[in-house]
Amino acid sequence: MAESEMRGKAPPPARYPKSAACLCGALRVTASVPPQMVHACSCLDCQRQSGSAFSYSAFFAASAVSVEGEFRSWRRTSDSGRWQETDFCATCGGGLVSRLEALPGLVCVPVGCFADPDFQAPGTLYWASKRHRWLDVPACVETVETQ
Repeated sequence: MAESEMRGKAPPPARYPKSAACLCGALRVTASVPPQMVHACSCLDCQRQSGSAFSYSAFFAASAVSVEGEFRSWRRTSDSGRWQETDFCATCGGGLVSRLEALPGLVCVPVGCFADPDFQAPGTLYWASKRHRWLDVPACVETVETQ
């Protein structure tokens, strides 16, 4: 099917459990249920952490996620004064799980780590004011200028 024919079609229903992994595969996450929310963020910290123009993340109940493999953790303080802690693969350094003080009980997994082109679209783009100017946001994604 041509790409132009695929536009506008709904992705197939998501199946869970769903697994995500770092680049080398030594650190893996399994989510047993769909995420409670999915969003993108163009703040400068997310740009730096993702190495891209924005982060694209799924948030799951911590009780619905299992982590396998050796990791190291790093905690930073955001502009809001709240902490964010990320677990990185001890082998390749890929970030796979984050916890945010602002969202207790949830864990964040970068959507790209699922390697699933049918993963649901983000509902919101936070820090739209910092997005790269070439980035046109689809009408189905709410934009929030800051956070």
